[in-house]
Amino acid sequence: MRGTWTIAAALVLGGCGDSGPGASTGGASEGTTTGTSTDASATMTTGPTTTTPEPTSGTTATPTTGEPTTTSPTTGAPAECQTAADCQAPTCQAPTCEAGTCGTMNLAEGTPVDDLPGDCRATVCDGGGGTKEIPTDDPPPQAPGDCKLAGCLQGQVEYTPADDDLPNDDNDCTIDTCMAGEPVFSAKPMHSPCGPMGASFCHSDASCQACKEVTDACEDYGAEPHETQATAHSLGEITDADANGSFACGTIQGSGDVDWFTFTGVDAFLNMVDPSRTLVAENDAGRLCVYMQCDNGTTSVTCGANDTPDTAPMGQKGCCGLGTVSPGLNCTGLDDSAKVWIKVDNPEMLACVPYRLDYHF
Repeated sequence: MRGTWTIAAALVLGGCGDSGPGASTGGASEGTTTGTSTDASATMTTGPTTTTPEPTSGTTATPTTGEPTTTSPTTGAPAECQTAADCQAPTCQAPTCEAGTCGTMNLAEGTPVDDLPGDCRATVCDGGGGTKEIPTDDPPPQAPGDCKLAGCLQGQVEYTPADDDLPNDDNDCTIDTCMAGEPVFSAKPMHSPCGPMGASFCHSDASCQACKEVTDACEDYGAEPHETQATAHSLGEITDADANGSFACGTIQGSGDVDWFTFTGVDAFLNMVDPSRTLVAENDAGRLCVYMQCDNGTTSVTCGANDTPDTAPMGQKGCCGLGTVSPGLNCTGLDDSAKVWIKVDNPEMLACVPYRLDYHF
């Protein structure tokens, strides 16, 4: 019958030669599998089955997957640097990068280090990672007009006199010179021209004033004679535009001296009359009086709280006061044009009172 030949073949093979250990001489041996197939194929076992030994303690078996296995290397901390540019170093040392680790190396002796200019010294590297100072010819910038020349001597700043380095105190009334390396400012002679266009005068204290200086002789540099209202010195025509006005200089000698001025005040269209007068006098002495009369209509004059109402010798109404006098003027109608008289006298009876009179309409 089909399928039984496998057992017969096994018997024949088992009967040849001596029986060895594990050989079976009668019937089918244990471990021998007899298979019966119902189709045309058959399975034949050619040897005894084997048992896989248990793995040795402490080891792990790796199953075969059919693909080669790979092992990833163990990795540590990331590298500090790729190049020296990734590292830092203190002054007089340069950064390095070796095997991913930052380090430093000393710069050569004499390598310049950033330093403050103008101190006659330079900071350089000493070759051992430190710094040192060496003398240089590096003086500070020259200061124009200080009468000195800056230089260097053995690493120290040294100044030498330079009398041609003239100073300038921006004062027209001084002579600017140098003496032994120091600026000297001497007053120019009295009445030297000063100010814009040289229209003012230098005083002995080196100040520039609109009026000349009056000495102990009590000179009167103003217009004379103008001792009465009738002989008042004319200041011309002045409008009530704010920028229109000027000044006059004079001197009052003793208690009996009086100076009179007059001008024609014009009330320009869309302007307002504000006839302020200011007297600038030495020792705050001198008194100022202002009198007015309208060109048309009735004249109304009002005085300030610190001023005293007064009447001029020719009958005009006005106000007197010290320092600044600003009487109010009102004429009948819309036009406040008027004739104005100004008197400066000496109620304190001082021997000499130089003054400057500022005025506008």
